Amino acid sequence: MARKSRDSGASVNLFPFLSILVCIIGCLTLIIVVLNLISMSKAEGKEPEEVERAREYAILEKEQERDEESLDELRALVDSLTQQNKDLLAKRQKLTMLKEMLESAEKIDAAREELIAKYQLLTKANKQLDADEVVLLAEIESLKKEIEERKLPPDAARLQVKPSGSGANTQPHFVEVADGMVLIHHSLTEPAIQVPAGSLEINEDFKKLLETVASKPYNTLILLVRGSDAAVDNLNKVRSVISAYNQRTGAEIIPGRLPLPGEGKVDLSLFEQYLN
Repeated sequence: MARKSRDSGASVNLFPFLSILVCIIGCLTLIIVVLNLISMSKAEGKEPEEVERAREYAILEKEQERDEESLDELRALVDSLTQQNKDLLAKRQKLTMLKEMLESAEKIDAAREELIAKYQLLTKANKQLDADEVVLLAEIESLKKEIEERKLPPDAARLQVKPSGSGANTQPHFVEVADGMVLIHHSLTEPAIQVPAGSLEINEDFKKLLETVASKPYNTLILLVRGSDAAVDNLNKVRSVISAYNQRTGAEIIPGRLPLPGEGKVDLSLFEQYLN
């Protein structure tokens, strides 16, 4: 008993401090455990939803990336199609321009061929006119000499053309075929239109006469042929020109022929109603 009381007087009692420390540590441990349990319970309650959301987010993110790639591809395709459309429009404009140039070239070639043909025809007609002029001058000189030798009157008797019963519905048109020349009688008061034989194919007056005769079925063409050999040759030229006109236009002009004996002027006074 004495020992026990001696020990109690010499030692320090630490129970209150340790007990407080242990209690605090225990409380803190308890709080930590409770907080962990609470967080774990919360984590366990939300983990499937959050995982699903994460998975969906990942999927959406990949889809967005794919959409962006598709959008980039579509933009590139649109740019490519736009460029192709511009190239196509440029090619189409170029093709149209080339087509117009080709048509212009074809028209120029056609006009050139036509001009060449007309030039050749005019050259041929010019040569024929020169030859006819020489023949006419020679004939004029010959006739002058013959008049001086025979002392014939300068004017021969007129050659009156009489109707031959062709009918009242016929509209005659008279063409005198002389030596190296054709005379279109269109009026009793005005002189006849003289057309050199070499220019019959290109003469506008003779073309208009053929068009007038071909325009109505009751029109007829009367060729008044002089009796000389040169006039007969000229008649063949006139008939050839009329035949070519019929073939070219589909007309059916069949000229009548009436010989003119003598050298007098043609008198068409009996056909006054048909002439201007």
